[in-house]
Parts: sequence; C-alpha cells; structure tokens
Amino acid sequence: MEVRKFILTSDKFNGEVLFEFTNCLLTKYDTSSAELDDNQILWLASYFPREIAKIKDFLAPSESAKFTEIKQEITFEMFWKKYDDKVNSSKKKTQTRWEKMSKNEQLKAYNYIQKYFASLPHGTRKKYAETYLNAELWNN
Repeated sequence: MEVRKFILTSDKFNGEVLFEFTNCLLTKYDTSSAELDDNQILWLASYFPREIAKIKDFLAPSESAKFTEIKQEITFEMFWKKYDDKVNSSKKKTQTRWEKMSKNEQLKAYNYIQKYFASLPHGTRKKYAETYLNAELWNN
C-alpha cells in the first residue's frame, strides 16, 4: 500500500489543503489549514479529481494553483536536532509552536535553517528556536 501526501496552494485562498492518496486514489483531504469559503469547499468535494493521474490536467488552466508532494515528513525531533540550540531555547515552547504549524510550513521551516544560519552577520546570535518558528523567517 503506497500512501502519498500533497499540498494544494493557490492565490484564490489563504493557507493550504492537504490531500492523501493511497494507491493513487484520493483517500482523504483536510481543509483545516486553509481559509476557504463554502463555495470553495463544495467545489473541492464535487470536482477535485480522485486519481493522482488526473490532477495535472485538471489544474493546468490555473496559473496560481500549485500541487506539491510532501516527500518527507519532518518530525519535531529532526527540527530540534538540526536547529541545535538546546541551551538557550525552550524545547517545550518550540514543540508547542511546531505542532500548530501545517506540514508544509514545517517542511519550509526545516529546509530554511541552513540558509538562515548562513545569513546571520558575523557575531550575531541566532534566534531562539521558538522565535525562529514564530517569526516565520522562511516566508521573508
């Protein structure tokens, strides 16, 4: 059984919709991380393809829709180890913030860590891990 997860984003709404496919068929979707009106929710339920193979053609007319596969689930422990600020940062506060983030935001935050560290001027201390997450620096 192959399970794949994808995120749909668009200029037509804020946030992201998470889709899960099992053996290339849609098994669930989650709109809780998106600001959708009733018509958009109804449209998703009625018209969104149930097969992965049909999605590319379905979204082709839209210039802003992006359907991105989540290749790897990033855990909090992976983030905590990579950020490596155990002396100054609160693990509990950081984990609480992490758990409120969408999977896509977690992935972005994790992938941006090295770029953030490299951007710090010499002698500048990195932000606490929870501050890094709260500031959403990867979106700047």
